[in-house]
Formats: sequence, C-alpha cells, structure tokens
Amino acid sequence: MSHYKIVISDYFYPNLEQEYRIFKRLGKDIEVVDCTKIIPGGATTPEKLIPFVGDADALMTQFTGVDAQVIEAMRQCKVIAHYAVGMDIIDIEAASRKGIKVANVPDYCIEEVANSAIGLILDAMRKITLSRDLLLKGEFSMDTIQPMKRISGTTLCLVGFGNIGRNVYAKARIFFGKVVVYDPYFKGQADYPEVTFLPLEEALAQADAISLHVPLTKTSQGLLGRAQFEHMKNGVVLVNTARGGLIDESALLQALNSGKVGYAGLDVLADDEYEHSVFLHHPHVCLTPHIAWNSDGSRDEIQRKTAENVVSALLDGRPTYCVN
Repeated sequence: MSHYKIVISDYFYPNLEQEYRIFKRLGKDIEVVDCTKIIPGGATTPEKLIPFVGDADALMTQFTGVDAQVIEAMRQCKVIAHYAVGMDIIDIEAASRKGIKVANVPDYCIEEVANSAIGLILDAMRKITLSRDLLLKGEFSMDTIQPMKRISGTTLCLVGFGNIGRNVYAKARIFFGKVVVYDPYFKGQADYPEVTFLPLEEALAQADAISLHVPLTKTSQGLLGRAQFEHMKNGVVLVNTARGGLIDESALLQALNSGKVGYAGLDVLADDEYEHSVFLHHPHVCLTPHIAWNSDGSRDEIQRKTAENVVSALLDGRPTYCVN
C-alpha cells in the first residue's frame, strides 16, 4: 500500500470532514498536514508554505499563492488542487515543467455567481441600493434617481460566454431587449442565433449594462481600461463577479466620477482590500466582499470535488478537473 502525504495550506471552511472521508479511498497509510493547525490562519504565503511541501504528494490550497519557488521545493508532488475556479494564483507553467498536475473546480458555483451577477445588474438598473442610500442620508427624491431606463428596451453585454456567462444569459434574456457577447474563444455561436457576438469595443458601445465572466490571465489583466471605457455609453452599468484584476480600477474610478459609468456592482477587487477600498463608500457603487460564489451547496461541492481531484490524481494519474 502506497504512503501518501497531503498538505493543505489554508481554507476557511468549518471543518474538513468531507475531505477526510474521500481521502479514505487512498487506503490507511495517509498523512494529512493541515497547516491551519500549525500556523494561525494556515500557510498563507509561499515562504510559510515551502517548509511543508518538500515531500508532499499533493497540495491543496485556497487563498495561498503557489509560485515557482514553492513548486521548485516540491520533490515528489503529483497534484496541486485549488479550492476555486480561477487559477491566477498558481504558476501553471512551472507546475507543468515539473510534471505536476494542476486542478480546479470549474463548475461548483455556476448558479450562485450567475444569480449574484443578475442581482447586481438589476439592483443597479432599478437603482435599489442607490435609492436606499439616498433615503438613509435624507437626500432621496425622484429627481435624484433619474434617468431610469425600462430594462426591456436596453442591451446587456456579457464579456465571456463560458459556463457562468451562459447561465446569466439564460436567466437574464427575459429582462433585456438584446444581448451582445464578447468571447473570442467561444466556439458554439451557431447554437445561439439570438445572441449577437461582437468584438469587445463594439459590444461595449452597444451596452446599457455590462457583466464580466472571464478568467484572469496575462492577456485579460486590465481588460477594461481607459480606452475601453471611452467606447461605453454614458451612464452604463458595470458588474464584476469574476476577478478584480480584469478592470483598471483607477480608470473605473475616473469613469464613475465623470458619469461614464452610472453605477457599478463589484463583488471582486484587484487587491481584496474591501474595507479600505475607494469604492466602499462611493455613492454609485454596490460593493460586496467576494460572496457571489457562496451557498451551502457550493461550499459542500467545492470541498468534495477538490478532495476528489487529489484522490483521482494520486490513484489514476490525473485529477478529475485537470487544467494542464
């Protein structure tokens, strides 16, 4: 029977009972190193993580970045399993060079993120949070929330048409008169004849509301910057439930202050510093602290599937959701 060492850098779940049940498929000779039991909060930086990974067969991580330095310290690791959809904190190229499989869970919170995006879009277009905030300050009048467009006469732009983007489309199309999409990688356009697929600037120019649903990569970093904001309609609604780094935040702040962006619904920021963000008290922003993915069902699913990625990689040589 093989001996397996599994290192878990960090997590915020109440317990790992589900993971341990799944690890039993590996047999009895298993060593699980839960870094949160050794270091308060876990091994939350590469420097803290390196001492634990040298002889690890698998690494599971949630918020801790796994860079080339961490990967270089691994002598026998078979898989890095990320409790997430996005993979921007893991050096996939370095892992691939060392023959280490990298795994995520791309389908665990599709419904939750899509519903959150729609909620933020409708909140912004119907000016619900804006009206509440004005009321609390004693400044509300009907004039302060004008203009307010009838949604059925407006256009929604989806930037990205993957699992979440398509889920948003399926639910949001009943509200909007038109849906346009920018996704140069989507191959199933013929299956959506009612959707208009456009280059980015053209899609942005037509939109009354824009929702982002793309991963953060080297090419998508700062996807929306000053040049892209110039193409948008005045007063456009912008919603981001994907990754904060997709938006040049200084350009967004300028666009909000000028009225180019009428309202923004943001569930993610580039640095995750929500309490100190310039957007926290901005009168035309609804900021939520990266909660779009969350539900009882999604938490259970991501814990289970991340553990299954590890077991599959160690027993069969490949995780269930392999990205390299």
